[in-house]
Amino acid sequence: MRTTKLTKKFKDSVYSFLIRVSIVGVFLITVACGSENGEPVTNTPTPSPTPSTFEELIELGNVRFERTFYASAVKAFEAAYRLNPDSPEVFLLRGITYNRLGEYKLAIADFNQVLRMIPEEDEAFYERGSAFGNLNSVDQARDDFSRAININPEDPRYFNARGFSYASAGKYEEALGDYDKAVLLDPSFGIVYANRAVVHAIVGNDEAADKDLLLADETGIGSDILREEVRLIRSQRESSPVESE
Repeated sequence: MRTTKLTKKFKDSVYSFLIRVSIVGVFLITVACGSENGEPVTNTPTPSPTPSTFEELIELGNVRFERTFYASAVKAFEAAYRLNPDSPEVFLLRGITYNRLGEYKLAIADFNQVLRMIPEEDEAFYERGSAFGNLNSVDQARDDFSRAININPEDPRYFNARGFSYASAGKYEEALGDYDKAVLLDPSFGIVYANRAVVHAIVGNDEAADKDLLLADETGIGSDILREEVRLIRSQRESSPVESE
């Protein structure tokens, strides 16, 4: 059972997971911000009537999240929590926002709370896995991605994320298998083509890597930086071959 209908911006933010991680070896899911507390420098929230109900505070948090006012979104969710401390929705949304702020331990604590309330909440497993990955707990991250997949095997984000966790451990065939499943579920999921191109380059499948670079271009994800990284991987591979586990 899902705790809440995530807004499109929440989904899009999670969906953009891992565009360059296969090359640099870290999880990059936080959104770049203009100041230290996560608030853009040049924009300010539009004034609105002071929300007073739980639903209004949740909506305020969603709006702030959509505008990337993450620290302000957390405050709105905390105010909602004070009105309804037993709502798993608050913990899930606040945890997702903590992930965007880079507050991974706080995010994990919130997702743990969600899962105590709703053990089959796949979004909480997915987001907690992302937080574990950012803390370099790759095995825990992969376990959480697998749990999310077991609950909801129709979400391509989960396969993309687990594919990266396999790739980061040198399990390239498993990574390719997950990337293949992700694009079968959503052929427009361009980030997967970028990630899969990198793995193909690592293992020496240059023709397949080139095809994925083209597919990444067609879905709007391709870039000169990605192509240069694939070129560097090929150069490094030729001087020091990589073996898959």
